Amino acid sequence: MSAVINISRSMLGIRQRILQTTLWATAALVSIAYIPSVILAYQLEIWSLLIVDNIAWASVIALAMARQMSFYLRAGLFLALWSAVGVFLLWILGPVGAGTEWLLTVPLLSALFFGFRGAFAGIAFAVLVVLVYGALVALAQSPNPVYGELVYTVESWFGVSGTMLFLCVLGSLTSARVLASLEANMIELESSRQRIAESLKEREQLQEQLLHSQKLSALGTMASGIAHDFNNLLQPILMASEEARELAPPDSIQRQHLHNAITSAERAAHLVKRILSFSQPHDANASSTPIAPVLHEAAALLRSTMPANITIRETINAPDVFIMATPDMLHQIIMNLGTNGCLAMKPDGGTLELRLDLLGSGDQALLTVSDTGPGIPPAIQHRIFEPFFTTRATGDGTGLGLAIVHKLVSQLGGSIRVSSRPKQGAEFALKFRTVSSAPTTLTDDDGAVIAATDLTAAYHVLVVDDQELVRATIRMTLQREGMQVLEHASPAAALQHLMDDSDASIDLLITDQTMPGMTGIQLATQARAFRPSLPVLLVSGNLSETERKAILALKPAVTLDKPFSRKLLLAAVDAIRRP
Repeated sequence: MSAVINISRSMLGIRQRILQTTLWATAALVSIAYIPSVILAYQLEIWSLLIVDNIAWASVIALAMARQMSFYLRAGLFLALWSAVGVFLLWILGPVGAGTEWLLTVPLLSALFFGFRGAFAGIAFAVLVVLVYGALVALAQSPNPVYGELVYTVESWFGVSGTMLFLCVLGSLTSARVLASLEANMIELESSRQRIAESLKEREQLQEQLLHSQKLSALGTMASGIAHDFNNLLQPILMASEEARELAPPDSIQRQHLHNAITSAERAAHLVKRILSFSQPHDANASSTPIAPVLHEAAALLRSTMPANITIRETINAPDVFIMATPDMLHQIIMNLGTNGCLAMKPDGGTLELRLDLLGSGDQALLTVSDTGPGIPPAIQHRIFEPFFTTRATGDGTGLGLAIVHKLVSQLGGSIRVSSRPKQGAEFALKFRTVSSAPTTLTDDDGAVIAATDLTAAYHVLVVDDQELVRATIRMTLQREGMQVLEHASPAAALQHLMDDSDASIDLLITDQTMPGMTGIQLATQARAFRPSLPVLLVSGNLSETERKAILALKPAVTLDKPFSRKLLLAAVDAIRRP
């Protein structure tokens, strides 16, 4: 549509230039006919012809100079002037004296100025003049010509005018067709130009999205490596602190300090998981999860990271509601929505409210995140969930936050609705189907319940990890429970030990996944070649879903994510010992 409008304007400009050229050419070249006409009119004392010639010439010059006048008005006046002069000359001088060329020019000019409609109108005018003049000749009512005693018959008139009409129709329709073809070609060229521009714009957008994807991929790779190393550092901090807390006197300052250190280590572990969730697909299975604790944790984190002029308010009207999700997925949803709201209010401050309610009979939970910021413009509300769409400045956000929220909400079977008005803030309303609360028991990756039981001193465990501090904390924890522990930093040395273990005294293999020379899965797989029933506990700072499934296929086997607590380690060991 825009292409047609642009070309229509361009064609109007072309017709304006044709009209202007025709007016000045007429004013300049009319002297060829004007001078003989004036001399003849003077000799024959045809004063009306002399007056009309002068008026016509002056009018053409005036129209040529009146460029501010509307094109259609100028063109119409010029054609009317030309037609009047042609009819007047035919009436005064007759067909021979005036010539039929004056009538031929009217349809041609009409076609140039107005296209096919002008051509048909000009042809109709010429035919009408021919028929009227022919009728006057037939009725002997035509004026006597000024050239002697020439007599015009109907046959001679229509013989002359027939040729004129043929040339008139041919020339005017051809001119109109040339202009129409030119306009069609210009429309096609403009459409092609716009398509090329749109294609280039889409290409730029695709390149930008590819660049974002590459950045995210690099971020995922980097985060994966950092997560493994960071979790290995957190592992001895967490377990050693737990062991020290158990040995510290009750209600002592030392015990409180150790408790604070453990809490910080656990939060650091959760932070690593959240970093990974931004850059990698989430592969955790949803389970019955309470919303209120996650909402409270997200609110606390927002308070610690946002400016003091932003108030974070919690309204929890359904403290015991559960939905099918994972804490990390819920945390990511709330943090993304809360962060967006806070950033919108950052310059002037405001209030962010996190609200949890039950709907109807209690089968649906309503999670609402609202702010008092400037709101979302109506023109872009339908695009806010598109990947890479952002209204922030370049480099200030990826445009993935709300896209991730929409994806996670859809994965959880929920719905999300946004309502916003200018200067009245924005509100995101999320609905989830509620479920019953889950029992507070530990389960392995197959869903089997993990229950803590007493461990015997006859239980022999082989611990394989390239990190000395990780091995030491695992060894001390298991030894404290009376188990016999052997350590190896090298998976190759551990495999050799298992091959040399002729009496099969090793009851459990605990191995890290990422180690130099051999992965934990490779070690377990090769060990199973000569110890088919050897239980395996695979620990890792960043275990993918593919790796998790591969180790679980070697039953009996259990996985444990670093950093893990003393309680989780003992529960996992006990779970794999069950027959």
